[in-house]
Amino acid sequence: MDDPLGRVIFPTTDEVVLAVRYDDVRAMLGSPSFSVEALQLGHADARLALARSAPLRMVGSLMNTDPPDHTRLRRIVIGLFTPARIEELRPRALRLANDLIDDMAAPPADFIEAFAAPFSAHLLLDILGTPDHGREDVIRHFGSFMFTSSLTLAERMKQAGEFNKHVIALLMKARSARSVRGLVGTLANAREEEGRLTEEELHGLIYAIVTVGHGTAVAMMARAACTLLRHPDQFSLLSDPSQVPSAVEELLRLDIPGEGGQPRVATEDVALPSGTIPKGATVVPSIASANRDESRFLDPDAFDIHRSPNPHMAFGYGHHHCLGASLARMQLQVMVQQFAGRVPTLRLAVPAEELVYANNGATRGLTSLPVTFDAPRPQ
Repeated sequence: MDDPLGRVIFPTTDEVVLAVRYDDVRAMLGSPSFSVEALQLGHADARLALARSAPLRMVGSLMNTDPPDHTRLRRIVIGLFTPARIEELRPRALRLANDLIDDMAAPPADFIEAFAAPFSAHLLLDILGTPDHGREDVIRHFGSFMFTSSLTLAERMKQAGEFNKHVIALLMKARSARSVRGLVGTLANAREEEGRLTEEELHGLIYAIVTVGHGTAVAMMARAACTLLRHPDQFSLLSDPSQVPSAVEELLRLDIPGEGGQPRVATEDVALPSGTIPKGATVVPSIASANRDESRFLDPDAFDIHRSPNPHMAFGYGHHHCLGASLARMQLQVMVQQFAGRVPTLRLAVPAEELVYANNGATRGLTSLPVTFDAPRPQ
C-alpha cells in the first residue's frame, strides 16, 4: 500500500482511482458526495465506458441507488434484517446446520455442496417466506447462477433473471392465496401501495437479496472454513463457544469475498485524508485492503481469533452498509460453532495450493472445497 490513492485500469480501458487505506475508504463510504447511481446509463457524471455497459438488471436495486431512493427502498425491508429478527432465526439455523452435518456424505465431501450452499439457501428462503411446498425445486435453481456453475457469466445472468421471475411469480401466487409471509409479503404489500415500490425495484430487491446475497454468503462461508482449516491450532480452540464471535469477526476481516468495494463517482470535488478526488472521477474502495491497513491492525496479515479491537469494514460503512450483516454474522457463528463442536477432525482433503477460485471479477469464491473428517459427534 505504498500509494495511498492508486490507479487501476478496468478491462473497458477506464482508469479509476483505487482507495486502499482504511481512513480513505471509511471517509469515502461515509460521504454523500460519492454516487453509485452515476455508473448507470443516463447519468452525466459517469465518464466511463463501464457505465455505458452497465447491466440494466441492477437498476433499482439497493446496491445501485443513492438516497433518497436508497433510503426509501431500505426502509421497506430493513425490519426483517435487524439483529433481533435475525436472532429469532438462530434456533432454526442450528437445527439446519446439525441436519446438514448429519447428512454429509462419506468423506471426502465438497463443503460448499454439502453444507454452505443449502445452509444459505434454506435460511434465505425462510426470510423470504417461501412456502415449504416445492422449496427443493427452488433451491435447485440456485446452482445454475452460482459462481460454482460451469455456465458462462452471460448464461448465469440469464438464469438469475429467470429465477427472479420464478420467485416473484411464486410469491405473488402465495400472496393471492393469503399464505405469504416474511420478506415476500413485505415486498408484495409495498408493490401494491402506490408510489412505494415499482416493478423494476421489486425485481432489483429480489435480485440483490436472493441472487447476490446467496452467492456472497456461500463464498464467505467457504473462504472462512478454508482459513480455519489452514490454521488447525486456532480451529481447535473454537470448541469453546465463547471464542466463536471473536473468531467470526477475524474471519470477516481477513476473508471477505472479492475486494468488497463498489465503484462510485464523485459528484463534486471531495477531500479524502490522502488527497482530493475531482468531480466526475470514479473511485473503487478496496475494503479488503483497508481491512489489512497496518495503521489500524497490528500484524494485519496474521489470522488471530483473539484480535481486539477489530473495527473491520467487511460489511461496508455508511448508508450502503450491508443489509444482511446480522444474517451473515449469525450464519458464520452457527457454522463455526457446530463444526468446531461436532466435527473437530474436519480438514482439507487437498493441499491448499490446489484449491481453485472462480475468476468472475467480483465474488472470487472457491469453486469447491474438498474436506475430509471422522464421524461427527452426536448432537
